Amino acid sequence: MKGTGPYAGSRGDVRPVADAAALPAAGWDDLLGAEDFFQTSRWLAVQERNSGTTMDFLVQHRDERPVAGLVAAWADDSVPWLLARPDAMLSRALEDGGTPEAAAVLDEVAQGDPAALLPSLVCGGRHLGRTRAPAGPAALPSDVEALVERAEQLATERGAASVCFPHVDVRDTGLVELLRGRGYRSHLSAHYAWLPIPPGGWDQFLEEMSKHRRRRVRLERRALAEAKVEVHLEPLTKALAPRLGELDCNLLRKYGNPASPEHSAGLLSWISEVMGDDAMVSVARKDGSIIGFGMVLRSRARGEEQWFGHRAGFDYDAQGKLPLYYDVLYYRVLEAAAREGVSVLHAGIGSVEAKLARGCLASEEHSFLLRIGETTR
Repeated sequence: MKGTGPYAGSRGDVRPVADAAALPAAGWDDLLGAEDFFQTSRWLAVQERNSGTTMDFLVQHRDERPVAGLVAAWADDSVPWLLARPDAMLSRALEDGGTPEAAAVLDEVAQGDPAALLPSLVCGGRHLGRTRAPAGPAALPSDVEALVERAEQLATERGAASVCFPHVDVRDTGLVELLRGRGYRSHLSAHYAWLPIPPGGWDQFLEEMSKHRRRRVRLERRALAEAKVEVHLEPLTKALAPRLGELDCNLLRKYGNPASPEHSAGLLSWISEVMGDDAMVSVARKDGSIIGFGMVLRSRARGEEQWFGHRAGFDYDAQGKLPLYYDVLYYRVLEAAAREGVSVLHAGIGSVEAKLARGCLASEEHSFLLRIGETTR
């Protein structure tokens, strides 16, 4: 049915989609490229089940065709995903260096208290990196603006204190300019890292390292071999979920996040069901016992395949001083990706200096915030 609301006509028509299960029929996945894995309908179904909150899916239509989309999640002080919650991100930015941008956001948007940002409508995906509004080839800047405007209206209607786009990449100049033009203020939220897979695979990757780094990698691998640790990439299965859930919980608790082995195991089991062969794990075993893992998610779109590192976990007692982290999360995955013709391995946020030293590229990401009630263009 042709829209007749404020977004009908030349601005198109913003339509809500009931839930993640209805996104494929709404043409959502046709708007995505291989770099948009965390906005695919399948992954949003995982997030919908795991978010612990209300999620909204908006699709902009023009001439009765879907051209752009926006996902949003309601964030209050009960949601546990602190790395995409605006109050926690601002608090961390202030603690990490107190940049002028973060101080300005604290003063002008949060009114001196990060907690005043809640409740917030978090837009563009609550995943850790590359917050955006997916847009197809026919999308115009006005299509994305219509979606942002509708999200702001939803936030106002529900009594939100703010709207937040948590990890906008500086390379997404269109979204950056749009948000700035609508009065959003921003602060640095993360650095996002990715590795273009070299045509020569692992051998080329190793050769392009500095002599010092190349020697160190070889020593790390020798230490794992001598400890009889084996690392293999394999499908994520429900049978693996209980043990991986324990290790996932270990890592989350280490960095101050609320977690339980049962919840982690249930989530991993659900991911294996939803994602099938596109969910893999790099698993480290010692004496037959799993002591570490990293999840790898496969994304295919528009004739390209890219891989995304996601969750991880370790048995810190069994690991001891073994150099397990990068072998599990990076080196073994890179080897397999090169064999399968993958173009990019996404390493995500965190530990950016270590990732740069291992051949990654990186860009800044910023949290964009608008206090509800502020004048928008």
